[in-house]
Amino acid sequence: MKLNSLLPLAAAGSGLLLSATASAQVMTELRISTSGADEEYAEIQGTPGDTTDGMFILNVESDETGSGGGAGTLDRIHDLGGNNFGMDGFFVVGSVESQMNASFGSEIDLTLGSNMFENSSGTFYLVRITDANALATINASLNMDIRTAMGASTTIITTTAGIEVLDIVGIWDGDANDEFFDGAPVFGPDGPFLPSGIFRPGGCPNDWCSDVFLNFSTDGVTDPGFEDPTPGAVNGVQACMTLASIGTCPGTTGSLGTPYCPATVNSSGAAASITAEGQSSAAANDLTLTASDMPAFQFGIFLTSETQGMAPVASGTLCLGGTVVRFQGPGQILQANASGEFSLPIDTTAIPAGVPTPIQAGD
Repeated sequence: MKLNSLLPLAAAGSGLLLSATASAQVMTELRISTSGADEEYAEIQGTPGDTTDGMFILNVESDETGSGGGAGTLDRIHDLGGNNFGMDGFFVVGSVESQMNASFGSEIDLTLGSNMFENSSGTFYLVRITDANALATINASLNMDIRTAMGASTTIITTTAGIEVLDIVGIWDGDANDEFFDGAPVFGPDGPFLPSGIFRPGGCPNDWCSDVFLNFSTDGVTDPGFEDPTPGAVNGVQACMTLASIGTCPGTTGSLGTPYCPATVNSSGAAASITAEGQSSAAANDLTLTASDMPAFQFGIFLTSETQGMAPVASGTLCLGGTVVRFQGPGQILQANASGEFSLPIDTTAIPAGVPTPIQAGD
């Protein structure tokens, strides 16, 4: 679902991309570089028993001259489908070497081959792809530059219809010309080195540690400056600086959606924007939209469509395409307050589309 505000008397259009999902899933631990055996893995937290069908981990090269191609090259596609989250809410995908580690190998739910990730700066995505055309596009792009244009900081991962981005992070080895994509928060370097990996202290709903990294070694000797790897278990709690990623932890209420199609400046002197708060679960029916930076006391409505767009309308922009419908029922046409803001709780079981239509998981 793509949501757009159209504000009369305001030269503004602002887009927010929302996807209804069965429940939230986010990365909570990511290990990409180790000493000795190639013990790499990604830990994902979700709702116990949920399927991993349609879920993928994508690794995009961030090094200017990476071993598999330059920055922007899609290096790895890992299909997580055909599995389920355990009753503890964790799902772990790891290399064959990590599965053989006596300390945590039993926690690996899906085993892949060696060199699961590039041991270099990279942008890492957790996505859900349920559209066959979108999946074909991604599969055909392996080992290719997937930036939307030469030098762009966006990729087809976030601009292709049918791909839902659940989480994005970047891990940096400190090289000056490395590039990261799609607004990923960047972690590292670890001194002059690539961090072994990153983690959310205590797991969800916490943000990622940005100055404490996973231990490079798995020799069983604790290093006080690092966190020992704990795939499939709650991460250790560290006193650290933190940095958020876009992922919303399962069962939590927080910011949702990905902004796109920036607005033009309106008569308030600012450009309007939309934010969303709630749970990323279709079943939860918990979604509130807020429009900000509008002309004070002017009226406005929210629009929605399943298709993104960017078309000039009067002195603003319509950020939707395809079939566009309006939230114009009783109480849904709103007036901005003195601060140029209004909010609308959305009934996700009754989206106005000719007849009230529920958002289904995966829409």
